[in-house]
Amino acid sequence: MLNVGKIRELQERFINEKSVAELSEADGGLIISSMLSFDDAVKNCQTYIANKASAGFREERDESLKIKLMRDYINEFVDEQMNEGKLRVQRPRSREAYGWDELKIALINEITNYGPITRAVEDDRIDEIRGNGPKTIFVESGGRTTQWDNTFYDTEHMERIISKLINVSKLRLTPKNPMVNARMVEGYRVNATHAGISPYNEPAFVLRKFSKKKITPEDMISSKSFSRNMYTLLSIIPKADLSWITVGGTGSGKTTLNELMVKEIDPLSRIITIENPSEMRLRKFDRGKIINDVLQYESTSEDDDSSPATMENLLINAMRQSPHWIGPGELRTPGEFATALRAAQTGHYFFTTLHAEGDEEAIYRFLTSYLMISHEPAELALRNICSAVKFIIYQEKLADGTRKVTSISEVLGAEGLKPVINRLYTFECIDVVDDPITQKVVKIIGRHKRVGVLSEANRQNILKAGIKKDKFDFLTNPPSENEAEEYIE
Repeated sequence: MLNVGKIRELQERFINEKSVAELSEADGGLIISSMLSFDDAVKNCQTYIANKASAGFREERDESLKIKLMRDYINEFVDEQMNEGKLRVQRPRSREAYGWDELKIALINEITNYGPITRAVEDDRIDEIRGNGPKTIFVESGGRTTQWDNTFYDTEHMERIISKLINVSKLRLTPKNPMVNARMVEGYRVNATHAGISPYNEPAFVLRKFSKKKITPEDMISSKSFSRNMYTLLSIIPKADLSWITVGGTGSGKTTLNELMVKEIDPLSRIITIENPSEMRLRKFDRGKIINDVLQYESTSEDDDSSPATMENLLINAMRQSPHWIGPGELRTPGEFATALRAAQTGHYFFTTLHAEGDEEAIYRFLTSYLMISHEPAELALRNICSAVKFIIYQEKLADGTRKVTSISEVLGAEGLKPVINRLYTFECIDVVDDPITQKVVKIIGRHKRVGVLSEANRQNILKAGIKKDKFDFLTNPPSENEAEEYIE
């Protein structure tokens, strides 16, 4: 029977051992079994791994193999402890204990993976994960945002997982370094901020993923990102050595579109790309051998004093490496714009991305940034920019989550301080379908339309590149009112 003395004894044991006492009466006696907190189980498991780890494990450079070995140690730890009856682990915020296999999964997720966001990181359908605090996580999938069903236990737990996210980049989030841009071992981009700059004293992060699935032109035509004829034009632009800029908002699919277009460049044309971080996968293989002349660099931030490999410095260096094409992932600083223009004016073709709201706005963005570092007259600078850039492709993410190329335009030159733009394709919105109950947008109804004719100058450029006239003949006739774009159904 329980009495005051036994209750006090159990209370003292709970306080001293930081465990939970389960009490029950069976066969007239008291059965007591201690439950360890999950945090303590994690620490014990990490200690077990540290003691058991071999020299080979410590020296292993392959991160994926090291994680596999660590998972084996975790399974071993649970098997040994459970078999000996030592380990019963309490679920966070619950009085229940983990089952054997559940505990293994929970420890693996916590020690080798990313705790409550592990499933989101592994789910190929999810494009972005945003942690605004321990209890507030949102994910974006197919262009739509939803709240994630799991949360961190507390701020300390969230900070521990953020450390893992940025660990491969050898960076630390501290009060003196409260903002970090990093890359995960999976290659995904992470931006994290320290709790000290939050009015709620909470850390935050944004994790942007790239699709592991190889996206094909057929996929994008089928999803009506662009039509068959639009893709014909998009594939001709790189084949004909015509420099282009892809513009749009964050998450609109600019890099994915550029990757598709770059793959249309002749494999023996030397391509040098510079990204931060590197996202495009451009190598082409034939029987295990790389067959295209491509060199890819990853730049560091302008604020990183530990490395001179900034975008601007790598652009300057790329010009000395005999490239046909130079592809800065995104131009941001005035120096980058100036160096990209210099590359274009010294016989190199180039492609890049910009944040802008249309073709003309992209040219003005280029001009404004360039003039911040150049002493040229604005009219001359604009003329040089419009001479270097041949096409501008505008891509948008619409309210229904779809990503569409909403315009393709030629840049034909400049008249004073106005760029001469010839728009060939546009996307016309017709109506919106919404949910009658929630009023949320279900679908944007619209259509791609050809609205212009290819200029004579670019017809000649395309022919000089060895592309037959019948490949682009449809672009040389004025569009008719009943002309319809075709897709893959």
